[in-house]
Amino acid sequence: MRRAVASRGKQALFVVLLGLLVLPAVQTAVNLKFFRNGPLGGYQQPAPRPVLDWAGLRDNTYQPALERYASEQVGFRDLWIRPRNQLAYSVLGQAKVFSVLVGLRGVLFEEDPVWAAQGQDVVPAGERQRHVAQLRALQDTLARRGKVLLYVIAPSKAAFYPEFVPEAYRVAWPQPSNATLYAAEMQAAGIHVLNFGAQFRAWKDSAAYPLFPRGGIHWSLYGVTRAARVLFPCLEQLGRFDLPDFRTTGLEVSTTPRSTDDDMVRAMNLLWAPAAFPMAYPTVVFDPLKPGQRKPRLLVVGDSFVWTLIEYYPYLDQLFADDSHLWYYNQEVQWRKHNGQLSGETSVSRLDRKAELLRHDVVLVLFNEHNLKSFDMGFSEAALQAFAPAGVTAPAP
Repeated sequence: MRRAVASRGKQALFVVLLGLLVLPAVQTAVNLKFFRNGPLGGYQQPAPRPVLDWAGLRDNTYQPALERYASEQVGFRDLWIRPRNQLAYSVLGQAKVFSVLVGLRGVLFEEDPVWAAQGQDVVPAGERQRHVAQLRALQDTLARRGKVLLYVIAPSKAAFYPEFVPEAYRVAWPQPSNATLYAAEMQAAGIHVLNFGAQFRAWKDSAAYPLFPRGGIHWSLYGVTRAARVLFPCLEQLGRFDLPDFRTTGLEVSTTPRSTDDDMVRAMNLLWAPAAFPMAYPTVVFDPLKPGQRKPRLLVVGDSFVWTLIEYYPYLDQLFADDSHLWYYNQEVQWRKHNGQLSGETSVSRLDRKAELLRHDVVLVLFNEHNLKSFDMGFSEAALQAFAPAGVTAPAP
């Protein structure tokens, strides 16, 4: 009797263990709704299913590609990522996301901006001088045609909160950053430039609410509204035009982050989000056009910081004409959409750059401090070439 019970117990244990081994494969095949989890945050390019051919077998690329594809398809993968990430964060103080750092007081950073703030990716002086000379030449070229150009340096969280950078990354800052050097050189060259990196650090001690969130990489939405009150009057003065009026009518303080104020936390895919700073969310109201008032056409060339002026607070949509555009990283047209769709060519490299520049009234170049290692992503050089006579290479300024 005891042997029979023991035998049945072993059989049951075997069935359970076998079921645990087989269940992920079953879930991969049938994707049971009961075990589905919400989509993971952040962005990762899905691994494509590799094609089996002799070339892949000979150079040993097929097997690694197949392993990556299979690991992403296995059942319950998404279900277990969050517990693993939560354990690493809560116990080890680590983020299981590429380049995300957990600093003091739980403030999150990205690795590259930390190195940039410490001046460890400084562009050589000769290259900086060439970039600045090209931008000044483009500013003059556009000015002769009645166009305005403004370069905006968006603030870096690592440069704003050096006291919260992880101790392992606190090295001596041997030299000024690209942002510091480029800002000074652009000002000396007479380029229209707004340095919000320096401005945010000047506001730091007096700001009523955080200018950067604990769990986000971009300036806070409150910080965006403060920057807007400087940026758009500056454009009005440079362009001698009158933008529609806007004003703040109220303010809500919340510990539930909105929009980009927790973009890094969401990318970490935790079971529960860590506590956020109390964040301020002003209510911004835009006035209708006054009689005779016209919205100028805007061309923005910039990085992800531009989106904070479009999505949560629609400054660019409300203040500029419908045929305004964003050249994202000077590579792809990503705004402005009509009925949720982009119209026309979306690859910047295939556009008629001269025609595009001439049909916009304002050119706004906006990059974060840590992206200044690439300055304007080749925008001014390509624009100058577009204005050069056919078959002639634009001379170096």
